[in-house]
This record gives sequence, structure tokens and C-alpha cells, in this order.
Amino acid sequence: MEGPAKAGDTPSLLSAIRLEAAASRKIDPSAYQIVRDAAGLKAWVAEALEAGIAAFDVQATSGDPMLAEPIGFSLATAPGRAAYVPLAHRSGSGDLLGGGTVENQIPIREALAAIKPLMEDRSVLKIAQNLKYDLVVMQRHGVDVAPYDDTMLISYVLDAGRGAHGMDPLSEKWLGHTPISFDDVTGKGKARITFDRVPLDRATQYAAEDADVTLRLWQALKPRLVAESLDTVYETLER
Repeated sequence: MEGPAKAGDTPSLLSAIRLEAAASRKIDPSAYQIVRDAAGLKAWVAEALEAGIAAFDVQATSGDPMLAEPIGFSLATAPGRAAYVPLAHRSGSGDLLGGGTVENQIPIREALAAIKPLMEDRSVLKIAQNLKYDLVVMQRHGVDVAPYDDTMLISYVLDAGRGAHGMDPLSEKWLGHTPISFDDVTGKGKARITFDRVPLDRATQYAAEDADVTLRLWQALKPRLVAESLDTVYETLER
């Protein structure tokens, strides 16, 4: 566990401490929670409000945010503390004889209404990877996310031209962890299924890990902006 900051600590030293701490914390997708009722979601919203920070990630039906409809979303409030909220998962193969909506999911409108105060609370920092996608999907459904940080943009400002800035390569580089891939849960080629058909246990591990990894990356990378005198660049040019 990293110790408290000392008076003589420099931004560079604090950044190094954060990076070391981020890489030393084990990531265990089996520890994540699934939220399937309003009371559970209310508890997670309260936890995020108390923490003053929440990483989030939206799973949706399309890569185009103007067409995407939410399938579920994940939240993380601390390293290893993450959950997935399924909204529109379906059972069966997806053909004409496939199953219907999986039971015990919070209706989409109810879930969005529950997280809207958190997403719009100015005292809580929201964090995402490639945030623009999530912002557009949420705005289309009446939720204006603010304030926020984008770990992909933070990485770009810090290390432009020095490697990829997607979540998976960043996780491997800074956390020493290879995240569950989209192909791992949906399959490939003709066997691929849409994310709404992914079983909830696997969907939870994948989606909640996204939020957890994003939060850890933020903890590791954000201090470097100050240490490397790039915080103004990020705040004025990249947001």
C-alpha cells in the first residue's frame, strides 16, 4: 500500500509511487459484483457519491454512439471494487426461436434515472476510457456526464507517438495485466454472438473489469500530468 505524501515529495516521486502501487495490485475479475435490482444500484450510487470518484463504462448495441442502445454499464469506486448493471441481456441464440429478455434486470429508464444524479454531480469525478463514446450514448438518453477525465486522452498527452493508447495495451504496460478481450466473451467469426447474448457471469467479469482497469490507469497516469508539466495541455487542448 502506498504511504501518505510527505512534505519533501516531488510530483515526480509521487507519480512513481502511484505507478508502482498500480502495478502491484492484483486484478481478480471473479470478485466483481452484478447488480440486478434498484436497491443494489442505489447502494452503488451512494458509494460513488461518498468516494467522490467513479469509473464507468457503457456496453451498447453498436459501435456508433448515435445508434447505440445501452445493454448495461459498469462502475468502479476503488481498485478491485467494481460492478456490472445488466439492462437488456437476452437468452438464447438470437434466431427466431431464441429466448427472450433475461429476468431480473433493472429497466433501462429506471436505471438511467438512478445514476443520472451521480453522473451529473459536479463533486464526483467520472472517469472513462475513450470517453467520447460513452458521453454521446449517455447524452442521447438524457444524462449529461460531468466532470470527467478520459484515460485514453491522458495517455495520449503523456506518450503521443510512444505506443498505443487503448485500454488493453495500457493495462499491459502499466498494470502488468491482460484484460479479458471482447473476443473472449463474444467469440469470433461465424460463432460470434452479440454482447446482449453473453451470459451474465461472463459479461460481469468483462464489463466490470473495464471500469476497474480504467480507474487503476487513471490513478497511475493522472499524477504524471503534473510531474511532467502537461496538466495544462490536457486541460486546455484535449478535453
